[in-house]
Amino acid sequence: MARYGIVVDLNRCTGCMTCVVACKEENLTRPSVWWDKILEIENPSLDHITYLWHACMHCDNPPCVAACPEKAISKRQDGIVLIDQKVCKGSGQCIKACPYGVITMNPTQDYFQGEKMPYEKAADAYRIQIPKKASKCTLCVHRIDQGKEPICVSGCPSKAKTFGDLDDPSSPIRKKLIQSVQLLPSKGAYPKVSYIVPKNILKQAEKRVIENPNMAK
Repeated sequence: MARYGIVVDLNRCTGCMTCVVACKEENLTRPSVWWDKILEIENPSLDHITYLWHACMHCDNPPCVAACPEKAISKRQDGIVLIDQKVCKGSGQCIKACPYGVITMNPTQDYFQGEKMPYEKAADAYRIQIPKKASKCTLCVHRIDQGKEPICVSGCPSKAKTFGDLDDPSSPIRKKLIQSVQLLPSKGAYPKVSYIVPKNILKQAEKRVIENPNMAK
């Protein structure tokens, strides 16, 4: 069984936001919900800004699973962590438990307000996420099950992301894995998203993740 993950080369990411927009379109997330983000990192030793792609880490030891009182969060055999929104009661315990601040609560508002045209009603009804339920990146599990890469990977114009089986010694991701580092390893979550980082950036990257507005205070 594969154990899927992503290595992100921050030397290649230009902050173009293509992955963010592609994710929004592919997964039809609700208003104000972004399953992935681009965080800016400033470093005085560099003459440019480093961009950090930030989404669910699909941890090997996901704190959100143990924190959910409804047992609505599970990890598949291939390592993908998913929230069953039909079981979720919106307690928010997973949001508090996530060390990376990547889980959000779906708002009740729709994209189209007031009296709606038929196509607007149909568009809002097509949103996959349920209001007042927790949601996050699914690693585009629907695409993976079809043999495709996550949309943020295939859509990246600078090829900053490498997706694959972390346990396959012949896979391209394994060659990059040895160059990469995990964020906040002290949390013990063992994330399956890791980063190739420019020199002297790691501490700033971890600080930027901790400061993320999604983090539970």
